[in-house]
Amino acid sequence: MARYRRNPQTAGRVIDGQAFVVTPDDNKLHTLNGAATLLWKLSAAGASVDDAAAELCKEYEVDLATARADAAVCLDDLVARHILVVEP
Repeated sequence: MARYRRNPQTAGRVIDGQAFVVTPDDNKLHTLNGAATLLWKLSAAGASVDDAAAELCKEYEVDLATARADAAVCLDDLVARHILVVEP
């Protein structure tokens, strides 16, 4: 099962519940919304789509199937922006 981790080349911080992440390859500051901030926090220890979905269910009133689909889309977006990396 794939695990999502923070890209070790990024720098980030959570301020007032919102993550701000700088990607060095393009020198961009990314401001993450609440759900993406939650996933970014989880990725510090490595998280699967199922881990992320479970946490989204706890935080937001959403069913597991919806949380899983949303987590997969968000995690893939964070990978595309080089904020996270995928480990097989």
